[in-house]
Amino acid sequence: MENTIVYLIRHADTVNENGIRNTNEDSQMINEKEILSVYGETQSKKLSENEELSKIDIIWSSSYTRAKATAKYIAEYNNLPINLDSKLSERKLGNLKELGEFMKDKKTRDPSQEQLLDRDFKTSDGESAEETKERMTKFFNRILKDYEGKRIAVVSHRRFNKVFFIKLV
Repeated sequence: MENTIVYLIRHADTVNENGIRNTNEDSQMINEKEILSVYGETQSKKLSENEELSKIDIIWSSSYTRAKATAKYIAEYNNLPINLDSKLSERKLGNLKELGEFMKDKKTRDPSQEQLLDRDFKTSDGESAEETKERMTKFFNRILKDYEGKRIAVVSHRRFNKVFFIKLV
């Protein structure tokens, strides 16, 4: 039996923008449309030339623009389509006024970090850390079953700056 290998890839560098952003309940749409910087495009192209990613069987990506833009180079190099799944999206922080109330007495300034400490907290239109974990677990359980023995690239939003790969025996 052949090993299953999963490459976990964080999207490349995004454009820095000044001005109003992520300030209302529609901030999720703004977040989903963030694009790669010129440097991010270069990172993505260079990543696709990595020998380890040259024989991918299937590519999955978050539907967010920056994840798809990162995956496109790997897809082109391997002559594969990009499969999209909303289960790979970032956790939805939701209503920022409610999130601000949650954050007002916190020691860190990072809402993502604080929500990891309180795994069940969520705003009225947001998602808890536990809900995020559940949807991601469903995604990975499915692809591990459906693509046993394959080399799978997954482009998403995890906070790591390198490519990780996991061999399943």
